[in-house]
Amino acid sequence: MKMKVVSVVAALSGLAFATSEKGVEHQWAHPNLVAKVASGELSEANVSWWGFDQKDSTKYIQAALDSKARKIVLDKRESSWITRPLFGRSNLTLVIPEGVELCAKRGEYRKQHDMMLMFTAATNLTFTGGGTMKMWFEDYTNSALYAWSEWRHALAFHSCSDVLVENLRIIDSGGDGIYLGRKGKIYTNSDVTIRNVFLSRNNRQGISVISADRLLIENCVMENTCGTLPMAGIDFEPNSPQEMLRDIVVRNCIVRGNHGSGFDFSVANLNSSSPEISVLIENCRSEGNHNPLKFHRATDAITRFRGAVEFKNCVFNDANRTWDAFRSKSRLTMSVKFSGCFAAEPDRGERLIPMGADCGWGRVEVPTWPDGKPFKLEATPLPDLTKDRVTDASPGVPVRLNPIYIRNHVQYFLYADSARKINLKALVQPVGGSKFEYCKFRLYTLDGKLIGMVSLKQEFRKEQQISFDVPERGFFKLFGMVVKSHAMTLVESDVPVALVASSFYGLPGWSTLPGGGYIAVPEGSRRFAVLAQGGSGDEMVRARLFDPEGKCVWDEDNVKRSKLWYSPEKPRVGIWKLEALKATKGFMDDYKFAFFGIPYQLFLSKEKYWQR
Repeated sequence: MKMKVVSVVAALSGLAFATSEKGVEHQWAHPNLVAKVASGELSEANVSWWGFDQKDSTKYIQAALDSKARKIVLDKRESSWITRPLFGRSNLTLVIPEGVELCAKRGEYRKQHDMMLMFTAATNLTFTGGGTMKMWFEDYTNSALYAWSEWRHALAFHSCSDVLVENLRIIDSGGDGIYLGRKGKIYTNSDVTIRNVFLSRNNRQGISVISADRLLIENCVMENTCGTLPMAGIDFEPNSPQEMLRDIVVRNCIVRGNHGSGFDFSVANLNSSSPEISVLIENCRSEGNHNPLKFHRATDAITRFRGAVEFKNCVFNDANRTWDAFRSKSRLTMSVKFSGCFAAEPDRGERLIPMGADCGWGRVEVPTWPDGKPFKLEATPLPDLTKDRVTDASPGVPVRLNPIYIRNHVQYFLYADSARKINLKALVQPVGGSKFEYCKFRLYTLDGKLIGMVSLKQEFRKEQQISFDVPERGFFKLFGMVVKSHAMTLVESDVPVALVASSFYGLPGWSTLPGGGYIAVPEGSRRFAVLAQGGSGDEMVRARLFDPEGKCVWDEDNVKRSKLWYSPEKPRVGIWKLEALKATKGFMDDYKFAFFGIPYQLFLSKEKYWQR
């Protein structure tokens, strides 16, 4: 009898209890309509059918996203829709009508990867309506209120397909306005259109393109990005060789007032196994940005990424109107072409001039020897017991190593004098504010057979032992991987070990702290060269090189763009020392070295090495 009374009271009040598709009981505003959506009778729904709360509508919006409705309308209410992080699914059209605002709940989004609306491996998605997605940039960039993060994106897609985003305003995110990333073994987003979207004052990028195949961005504005590097209008930045920038068109867009570049390309993580780059930027305007465009670390010709980027009928009229728009250029990799483009001439006021052969932007430069021949940069050759002579005065005795802090991926060669347990020590240095998730080292034979794997404990700055039982005397390959862009290094070893360049990972990405190593120059060596290069923004390094007698032959401070040192025609035979130190200006973060004329083989101890 009591149950009947309760039911009558609930019915008279116009409310009823319902259970969401995740099994959590809620009191929906319009349970009959919600029930019709659940049964499939209705395929379109207003979020207000589930409910509305001026302070926090997360449970209602998420319930609508979890429902069977194919079209969801965030209908206009008396105030903004306030939400914590949301998660979407496939086969969804989300409409945010003009005058409606989906707003991040202030004081939330405490985790570094909290995003306003995220989709993973989803397909058939549409976002439209003319409304606004807003976050709280001024809070996330206030270190007194929030831990640092560059990943509090407004709208994020990981490995999604058949996506349309149009007629929206996306402002004030703690990361990117729109992020096109990748999750798991689905290496790209495909068939994505972003049209008539206004993106303003986002923390890191207006749009980040990590991986995309068949992407169209048109009639969009990306402005006033500031806070965390690169601070670009659009950033093209794959994180691994499996990702891609293929069949991408950016048309009729404006990038303006961004504290970094209008268009930013950081493609050094691609290599010869990656799909060819194909990007067309057409009828676009870059104005008032710190730089119009940048190509980062493209001198890493060892990666041999292929393809083309073309700027067609574009105008560049930016705050920093210099011709040095390319950082680190290489004809050995992709081509960069300008056709029908105009740029502001720094010596002639605001007048725009055609970009032709006499304009520095149109030339893709490559380092050359003094006789004009181009450098060739290749992967480090495999060591060979029949050709390489090992120097190790105390086999099996650990020695301290010169630390070289490497981000993301690293490859070493090492030599074991016999079948035994070899012992090394490693540590992980934090970069940014991300937590320690994992760092793994794998040892392989030279022909690719896995010998063993060691995972480090999740402790920063702690030296941890990694040991492997090698089956025989010989050379081996050691691969290291750390996530969240932290930096790892070896600090001790009882075997000779060398940092090398990999045809898969490219040049090692030095980071965060000073480092250095030793170059073995054997008899009969011919002229070689060393290249130093800073990172983006004000990331600089001081490079020093010492010959076998201990004489400093190169001391280059405040290295930002590529700087080269050439040896004599007949360099001194012996062990040379390379040092990376903090520069007088800027700050030390990402930097790199490359070697020409000799293999990239940097030994971590002068007591244990080999040479051919």
